[in-house]
Amino acid sequence: MKKEVIIVPKDKCPLDILAEMGERTKNAWIFLHQNALEKLLSTADEKNVSGKLAYHELHWNATKDFPATSALIEYNTQTEWVEVVGITATDIAFRMHPMDPEDIYFIKMDE
Repeated sequence: MKKEVIIVPKDKCPLDILAEMGERTKNAWIFLHQNALEKLLSTADEKNVSGKLAYHELHWNATKDFPATSALIEYNTQTEWVEVVGITATDIAFRMHPMDPEDIYFIKMDE
């Protein structure tokens, strides 16, 4: 199992990086640094925090350049890293957090 920290350039979105990674994300655990989560929260068209489950539900509308995207992300202000539980997007291979991952990716915005 490979663990890798991926630094996202300031002018990019963490979702763009996941799309560029292709099939590598399909059977992986993905964790976002709080600064990457903040970037996603600032760009989402819709955001909800699911009550008892403590998850962010984020949605982006389709544009001419990007497909509609939804993400379910752990809500935890007590840690530096939060887990991506699921993503629905035609350009991102990752779907749901697998039980036995091949890789673990830590996504962080460049500072």
